[in-house]
Amino acid sequence: MSRKASNFQKVVMSWGYRGKEIFKPLNTGWIDDNVACVREWIANIFFYTKNGTTIMIDAGYNYERLAEKMKWLDIEPSSIKDILITHQDTDHVGAVERDSDGLFRNAKLYISEIENRYMTGEKHRKVIFGLYKLPMVKSDNERKLLKDGDVFYIKDIKVEVILVPGHTWGHMVYLIDDSYLFTGDTIWFGADGGYSFINALAEDNEVSKKSLAKLEKLLRDRGISPKVITGHTGWSDDLDFVFAHRDQVCNSMKRQKPHDPNAPYDGYDEREDTEEKARTERLKKAVPVSDRIQSAYHDSKNIYDDVLTQGSFLSRQYIRFFWSGTDDNEIARKVLSYVPDDFSGTLLDVPVGTAVFTEKKWRDLSDAQITCLDYSVDMLEQAKRRLEDCKHISFVQGDVGKLPLADGSQDIVMSMNGFHAFPDKYKAFKETFRVLKKGGRFIACFYIKGKCGRTDWLVKNILSRKGWFTPPFPTEEQLLRILHKLYSEVEYHVDGSMVYFMGKK
Repeated sequence: MSRKASNFQKVVMSWGYRGKEIFKPLNTGWIDDNVACVREWIANIFFYTKNGTTIMIDAGYNYERLAEKMKWLDIEPSSIKDILITHQDTDHVGAVERDSDGLFRNAKLYISEIENRYMTGEKHRKVIFGLYKLPMVKSDNERKLLKDGDVFYIKDIKVEVILVPGHTWGHMVYLIDDSYLFTGDTIWFGADGGYSFINALAEDNEVSKKSLAKLEKLLRDRGISPKVITGHTGWSDDLDFVFAHRDQVCNSMKRQKPHDPNAPYDGYDEREDTEEKARTERLKKAVPVSDRIQSAYHDSKNIYDDVLTQGSFLSRQYIRFFWSGTDDNEIARKVLSYVPDDFSGTLLDVPVGTAVFTEKKWRDLSDAQITCLDYSVDMLEQAKRRLEDCKHISFVQGDVGKLPLADGSQDIVMSMNGFHAFPDKYKAFKETFRVLKKGGRFIACFYIKGKCGRTDWLVKNILSRKGWFTPPFPTEEQLLRILHKLYSEVEYHVDGSMVYFMGKK
């Protein structure tokens, strides 16, 4: 069954999930000195090595290039005597099914006693919200049946078994040497953290969410933070990231939000998976979208300043064409006019970027106390170089979703062309409201969905490919709903592809 099912998935799932940012497999390579990974299209299988013993976690598809890629890692198939199976789906057991190439015919399979019922025909695996029944998996390998809480050793490798039903009824995760947690299809990493795995493929999504909560409690109660390694979306050792959305399920029916600029358009396209990379590059962990902003805007001064705001005549005409006629400099002047020329209170500029729009105004407000904040260290350093001689200005690296400022400490919060880049916009708005004094003003401009025209195309098709972080723009309706909920007075204008406004607390 596995060869037919593997080829079927390669065609149908490649087409069905293309562009949705669902599958984000690691390429073949090493996570660290103990854990190696092989990429099989959208899936990963793993090898754990300690003191000369190598065990395998999941057996992947019935995949023609498995032996070849194992050679990239200098692992011989014949050396694998023990395989831990998280669950019996085709992309996790294909290489040990009867119609496989038999690379591991002498290996012992470790599988939960509940999951084994799928392999004996006592239970039938259902997917697509229970509408489709998968064929029975058949394997002649020796099996050791496990139950929740079992602890055993393979040579001196400690393995603890944790039952996490939901994706399948007998799905297991394996905690190895208290340092590595192999989770199969229990957790899906989005751009903003972990969710319960894909909704359409689960036996019961509510049970899946309960299993995630149980798993998190177990790890936190013990005070351990292992490397959490997923079957399709990479790894992380940040438990806050891993369990960020444990009460939510990945919805495979739509493109994922927030946007992940590193997600492949088609997970079955393996052109980036090469032997050279497998031998020379370590596999990076999954990080929150806010961390990606750091690298996305790294050394971006030439793009951000020279092209968007201060470039040559030709480059400005190019940007003005794509930006649907919006002139960022003109918008900046309109927005900054909301700040009185004799202002002498406290003001937060977030995100300050390189301060290219605000430098002159902030210099002139010498009696004010101005805080310039940005998540990107690189952008903040560029702003600091511009304004380092201004004693009334301080510079803070921080996250708009958790501003490092006291409640009611600011007379004005200014956001110049930045709020469209925050993944959780409502949280960002609430934070600006929190730090404002009673009667204080929130002043901002940014792009909005539905008004962007060519801007939206430019961002998605050019800037995203350059690594710039570009989450979805808010709609005008979403923006007004938030503003009117938080602020008592709102002055609001649409200009080309942008809005600019002032809200009074």
